[in-house]
Amino acid sequence: MHNSNKKTTAIVLVIVLTFVGIIAYYKMAKTRLVDKVNYTSFRDQLVSKSSSFKSNSDLQKFIESETAKDKVLFITDEYGNIIITRTASDVTAPATVVVADYNYKTAKTDADTLATLHEVSTSKTTGGSVIAIFLNNNNNEHSGVKNINSTYIPANSNVVYVSSGKKLYISNTSFASGMSDVSIPYTTEARTQNTGIKIKISGIKTDNPSSYISQQPDVFDVFSTIIAKYKNKSVSYQVADIKTGNNGNMYPSSLEFTLLLDSYNLEDTKEYFDGQVEKFMKTNKKYFPDAKMTYTVITDESKLPDTVISQQTIDYLTTYLYIDKNGNYRFGDDDKIPAKYSKGDIYATNTIEQLYVDGDTLHLTMNTTGVTDKYRDQVMRDNASAASLSGLEISTYDLYSAFSNKKQKLSTDLSTLYSNVNDKGAQTIVLPLDKDQKFTTMSILNSIQSKANITHINLNDDDLNAGIKVTNTILNYINSYTKSGLINF
Repeated sequence: MHNSNKKTTAIVLVIVLTFVGIIAYYKMAKTRLVDKVNYTSFRDQLVSKSSSFKSNSDLQKFIESETAKDKVLFITDEYGNIIITRTASDVTAPATVVVADYNYKTAKTDADTLATLHEVSTSKTTGGSVIAIFLNNNNNEHSGVKNINSTYIPANSNVVYVSSGKKLYISNTSFASGMSDVSIPYTTEARTQNTGIKIKISGIKTDNPSSYISQQPDVFDVFSTIIAKYKNKSVSYQVADIKTGNNGNMYPSSLEFTLLLDSYNLEDTKEYFDGQVEKFMKTNKKYFPDAKMTYTVITDESKLPDTVISQQTIDYLTTYLYIDKNGNYRFGDDDKIPAKYSKGDIYATNTIEQLYVDGDTLHLTMNTTGVTDKYRDQVMRDNASAASLSGLEISTYDLYSAFSNKKQKLSTDLSTLYSNVNDKGAQTIVLPLDKDQKFTTMSILNSIQSKANITHINLNDDDLNAGIKVTNTILNYINSYTKSGLINF
């Protein structure tokens, strides 16, 4: 009798588990809205073609072509924004606006971000209207979002900005941002030295300014260190042909210049630069294995420039670089630390990005961000003080305020959905709420439409499943949202 009861219990348990499994299967099937084949096809094609893109128009044409293949109507405005609009099947639900930046220089690392937007824009949904916008972000200058027609971001719409980075999270904050331009009088003079050392730093992966600036090779620091070495030793030197790999409002990807000396200093110079090359390669081996520093000795005077940058211009430049800070600012013991932040957290970044000559002026541009407008302005005042102490003029432009969405519902709903509608066996099973330690497009979107409900999902570009799961989450959100809120979850 006892054995019979045990058998009956076991049978009942099997039936229950089978029933639960069937329900779970059909529920998961119901919520598996992302087309993985279509998603991965777009992503893989983008990765394979990314190295062939020579301009943002090349990437724009790729996105347009792939969108047309899915028989989805779109428009491209005069600023290069690609806009896909689908009317609502549920007119009571607010519009869902999904946006992402496209920049050909970061196309490979942004592949999952753009695949997410492509899949959202081409998938059939049954909720409110959907507006998907590929924002032209050539050289990280945000020309697309700055000029987007506000009608594409309706008041009270739910806006999801998607980007990629080092980890997966959802955020309701964005740093303030501002640009500075230091004007350095640019003059030239005749070459007097007979030997050249052509120094080149290359292979640096360009990216948008962020809290990871401390890992980025600082090409301006390398330049300043070298010049200071010869200046402090009272060795006669000149500088010519200085230029950076300018990428707009992004990290510089290279720097090269020619240091001119008398030949009697050559042996000591070669020994010094051998050490500098070794130091540079060792420092950047972990995060930037492709970065390299090289130098070439030029003893043939016919191959040297006849004119060089004047000593006065070089003195102006090196003085400013010595005074100003290029890097992160962190909260210390004496700071009044805002809520949700701690000692050691980054409150601002200052990134020197470009160095170029325009007529009789050498321009040095910087991108400054801050957790609040106050902290951004504090660092920008430091830049202005450094310019003043160096005897230089400075101007500011493109000021955007910090953004903080006090409403947590959109981010909470998306986080909940992420856990409920995706496979549990994947690398990440939760979409954590975190804070951005950088300026994002959210700040500009808020300046265009302050009545929209905006959040930011950052993908982990090392997790191939993160984009698929986020896409599935967004599609389920669109399908499940009504005027009264999420249903069925």
